[in-house]
Amino acid sequence: MSPLVFVHGWALGPDFWTDISDRLPGVPKQCADLGFRGAPATPQVQHPLVIAHSMGLMWALDTLPRPWSGLIAFNSFTRFSRQGDFPGVEPRLVGRMTAKLEQAPSAVARDFLIRCGLDDPMTDGLDKDRLTQGLKQLEHGDGRDEFARLDCPVLAVAGSTDPIVTLEHATACFAPRPLTVIEGGGHLLPLTHAAWVAQRIKAALNGDWTP
Repeated sequence: MSPLVFVHGWALGPDFWTDISDRLPGVPKQCADLGFRGAPATPQVQHPLVIAHSMGLMWALDTLPRPWSGLIAFNSFTRFSRQGDFPGVEPRLVGRMTAKLEQAPSAVARDFLIRCGLDDPMTDGLDKDRLTQGLKQLEHGDGRDEFARLDCPVLAVAGSTDPIVTLEHATACFAPRPLTVIEGGGHLLPLTHAAWVAQRIKAALNGDWTP
């Protein structure tokens, strides 16, 4: 059985995956920590099944050695910012967040996480430098070439009402691979659709990668 490596998104932490992890007893697993809320940690795992959320995919493509046994990406992207005819988010919007972060990191993170769908996110004590690094990766990073070189099964899952990553954006990131769309789903599918997510991970562990 492939070990799981969970990777969270911007301004979140490994506890984002607690519900999913609890639904997968007996499965070897580790969580990456991007350092927004605690000490950064990079799992040392061979041939992992990578489970990424949002910016976590770009971090994994930059950081986790290959080969991977597979990738399941929720609400993710290989590039965040718009470029030419690539339909990402306007870079100036990320730039504004970066500028505001210097004076009010907690407020910037809170506003973003509420937009993602969290009702009352706790943002005190976040690491401003790590948040800034993450925003720079969102503004300038591009993992499309690394993603194209992946030689493993991939399941990309998007929410039809995601306020952060539109379906057009997600499709552009993962094409020609198919995109699995959860109707009515937002940007926090591992939280809002935990039972389905855990079942889909179990299926992949058993060799079922049907979109």
